[in-house]
Amino acid sequence: MRNSLFNISFALNCLLIFLLIFETRINVPVWLQVAGRMHPVFLHFPLVLILGYGTMVLWLALKKDVLPLYRDITSWVLLLGSLSAVLSALAGLILSREEGYDPETLQWHKWSGAAISILSLSGYYFRDHIEVRKPLAMATGIIAVFLIIFAGHQGAGITHGQNFLLAPMLPEKSPPTVTAEEAVVFAHMVQPILQEKCMGCHNSRKAKGDLIMETEELLLKGGKNGKLWDSTEADLGLLLRRVHLPIEAKKHMPPQGKPQLTDEEIEIITQWIRKGADFNLRVADLAPTDTLHMMAVRIFTNAEIAEYDFDEADPDVVKKLNTQNRVVSPEALGSPALSVNFFNSNLFSASQLKELAEVKQQVVTLDLAKMPLKDEDVLLIAEFENLRRLNLSFTGITGASLGTLKKLKHLRSLSLSGTQVNAEHLRQLQEFPNLKTVYTWSTQATHDEIANLQQQARHIRFETGFRSDTVMMKLSPPILLNEEAFISSSVPLKLKHYIQGAVIRYTTDGSEPDSLESREYTGREMIDSSMQIKAKAYKPGWISSDVMQASIYKSTFTPDTVVYITQPEDDYRDAGNKYLINRERGGDDFRFGNWVGYRFRPMECLLHFAAPVKASSVTLSTLISPGSYIMPADRIEVWGGKDEKSLQLLSKLTPPPLEKYMPQRREGFTCTFPATELNVIKLVVRPLRKLPSWHQGKGENGWFFIDEVLVN
Repeated sequence: MRNSLFNISFALNCLLIFLLIFETRINVPVWLQVAGRMHPVFLHFPLVLILGYGTMVLWLALKKDVLPLYRDITSWVLLLGSLSAVLSALAGLILSREEGYDPETLQWHKWSGAAISILSLSGYYFRDHIEVRKPLAMATGIIAVFLIIFAGHQGAGITHGQNFLLAPMLPEKSPPTVTAEEAVVFAHMVQPILQEKCMGCHNSRKAKGDLIMETEELLLKGGKNGKLWDSTEADLGLLLRRVHLPIEAKKHMPPQGKPQLTDEEIEIITQWIRKGADFNLRVADLAPTDTLHMMAVRIFTNAEIAEYDFDEADPDVVKKLNTQNRVVSPEALGSPALSVNFFNSNLFSASQLKELAEVKQQVVTLDLAKMPLKDEDVLLIAEFENLRRLNLSFTGITGASLGTLKKLKHLRSLSLSGTQVNAEHLRQLQEFPNLKTVYTWSTQATHDEIANLQQQARHIRFETGFRSDTVMMKLSPPILLNEEAFISSSVPLKLKHYIQGAVIRYTTDGSEPDSLESREYTGREMIDSSMQIKAKAYKPGWISSDVMQASIYKSTFTPDTVVYITQPEDDYRDAGNKYLINRERGGDDFRFGNWVGYRFRPMECLLHFAAPVKASSVTLSTLISPGSYIMPADRIEVWGGKDEKSLQLLSKLTPPPLEKYMPQRREGFTCTFPATELNVIKLVVRPLRKLPSWHQGKGENGWFFIDEVLVN
C-alpha cells in the first residue's frame, strides 16, 4: 500500500516539475480551472501532516529509545503529507494561471510549495537514514516547519495582502486628523473607503481584473472592464454599478464574504463622482447645504468631539434660542458643540448675539453671512471662546476691530469675502494661534497683497477664488411631511421648508416643477388619488433647490389575504401574507424589508376579499434599479371574479422597456378595467426574461420587485 502511494506521489512530483518548467507554453482549459480552485481545500492537509511530521521528528530526536510503532506512524504521516502536498501544488499551479496575482510573490509561493512536495517525498525515501542520525533528524524537522511557514506566508500575502501574518504586531496607521475646512474629499473621505474595502484585491501585487487602485493615475486608467466611473451616465459608471448589484451576483463588489460598503460609504463615493470625481475638491469648496458637505461636517466633527472640554448646553435653552431667523443645533449626534446660523437680514440685530450668552461656551460654528453686522459687533463675537468656524462674508464690517478675534485661540476658519477689509487688517491674522483658512474673495486687498501675505503667513491658506456659498446659498429641497405612503381616503398635502420666505412649487403629473408655470403650494391642497409629487423651493437671492419627489398611492380596498401560487425567490420567501397588503413602503435597500422579489418564474398570487368589492383598477408599487438587474415587468395581467373558478382577464399591461441606465427609483404600474364586482383578484407578473443589449448583464434574467398592491 505504501509503495503504491509512494509511486503515485513520485509520478505526480515529476509532473509538477515538468509543468513548472514549461508552464508558459501550456494552456489550461476552462474545465480544468475547477481543479485549480480546489487548491484552498487541498492545502490544509499538507499543512497539518508535514507540520505534524516535523514536530514528531523533533520530539523523537530528543528521546533515547523510540518504539518501532512511532517510526511507522511518522512514515505514514510523511507519505500522506507528501501526497497531499503534490496535489495541493498541482492545483495551485493551475489556479496561478488566472489573472490578478503579484508575479513576484506568486513565484516564491509556487516554488516553495514545490520544494515542500519534493523534499517531503525525498524525506520519506531517505527516512531510515535520517531518523537514525539525531542531528540530521532535528534539521529535517526544522526545515519542514520553516518551509510550511514560509509558503503559507507567501500564500497569505497573495490572498489577503502583504504583511497579513504580521499585521497584528505592526503599529496601526491612524488617519490624518483634519477639520472639515482642511479636508480634501478624495484623500480624506473616498480613498480611506477604497483602501479598506477594495485595495485588498486591487493593488500592485494582486490586480484582479487588471485594476490597481493605489494611485490617482491608475484609478483613472481603470481595468480590463473599462473606466471605473463616468459622471455623465445615469448610474455613474462601472464602480457603482458593481456595488449596487445583488450581493449574491457574481460581479457584485466587494465579493460576497468580504466586508461590504455601508450606505454612507456608497453615498460618499456617489456624491464625489457626481461632482466630477475631482481629486483636488475640498470640503470647503462645497456649499453648506450640499449633501457631501453635510456628511463631511458630521464625519470630521465626530472626530473632534473628543477634544471638546465643555459640557452640553441645556436642551431647553437651545430650543428657546431657535427663532425664525436663527437656527441653533448640535454639530453632530452626541456632540456638545453647537452651530448657529442666521437668516433674513431684515430681522437681525446685535442683541441677538447677546441672547446667545447662555450657550457661548458651546458655540463652535457661527454663520453671520449677509447680516448687517458692524465693527463694534465683532467685540460680541470675541466672547465665544470655543469658536472654530466664523463666517462674516458680505457683512458691514471694515476690519477695524478684526484684531479682537485674536483671543479666539481655537478659531480655524474665517470667511471675510465681500467685506471692506484690506491687507493691513488681514496682516493681523498672522498672530492668530490656530487659524488655518481665510476666505478673502472680493475684499479691498489686492491679489498681489494677498500673495505677499501668503508668503509671510505660510500656516494660513488665503482663499481668493469664487465660492458659491459666500455669494448665493442653495436652498435645500422641500420636505414632505405626509407619513403615509398609502392612503385610503382624501388627506391634506403637507409640504414644508424651514427657510422663511421660501416658495414651494410642485407638480403631480411627474413633470419637473418650475418657477413660473408650476402651482405654488398654499397648504390647502388635498391628495385624493395616486400621484407622483415633485416639488422645488424658490427664494429671491437664493439658488433654487433640487427636486424633492415622492409617490403617494391611494388604495380604496384592502384584500384580506394573499395566497402565493408561485413562491418568491429564496431570499424573499418570508413575504407570506405580510408585504403586499400591509400598507408599508419597501425600504431603500431592496435586500431588506417589505420587498417581494421574482426572477426565474412569474409572480402568480391570489388576493381574497371577505366581502365583494367593486373595483376598477389595480396598481403595483414596484422598484426599478437597472444597476441591480431590477427592471420593469415584461407583462402584467390582472384577473378577477367571484371565486377562483370564475376568473376572467380584466386588464393587461406591457410596461415600456428601459432604454438606458437610470438611478434607482420607485414606480407604480396601474391596470384599469370597467368597474367589476370582485371577490378574488389574480395577479400574473412576468419578470423581464432577457436584460437588454445596453445592460452589462445582457441576456440574463431581470428581477421584479414589488412592495404593495393597491385596489381602487
